[in-house]
Amino acid sequence: MNQTIDDVHEAGRRIAVASFPWEHEDIEELMAGSFGTVARYLAQVRVPITGPAVGYYTKQTNGHFRVSAGFVVDQAFESDGTVEVMRLPAGRVISTVHIGPYERLTETYDALQDYAARHHLVLDQETMWEEYLSAPDVDPEQVHTRVTWPVTHANVPAPVH
Repeated sequence: MNQTIDDVHEAGRRIAVASFPWEHEDIEELMAGSFGTVARYLAQVRVPITGPAVGYYTKQTNGHFRVSAGFVVDQAFESDGTVEVMRLPAGRVISTVHIGPYERLTETYDALQDYAARHHLVLDQETMWEEYLSAPDVDPEQVHTRVTWPVTHANVPAPVH
């Protein structure tokens, strides 16, 4: 896999999300439901969607993930208890665009892990996110998904001579 990996600063964009625990059930169905809930609420409160759909993953103490799925928005709004305002964390991240079906996303996560190891970066083990850049009805081989993972620079000891 030959992917370009970007090492950049994330500004911390606002997202509108509905969240759910994920323990390996059908994530596509759960995310579709969350996207629908968020889109309907944003239309109701007249907040325009200004960026891609996002799946934000937070590791829980039991090893499973909490998924917050929604859309990038510029405008602030009041939560209704289901749809909430979040911010993608500001800071250094590595990211790349995966092209192909979601079932092969692990290849992209592996590439990001390899890049981090080669560049002495420490991956945030608690959070990462995906931005879904393609329309839902695109051929699975043509789906574009940006995978983003926060990082810090590792303290690498100087070589001993």
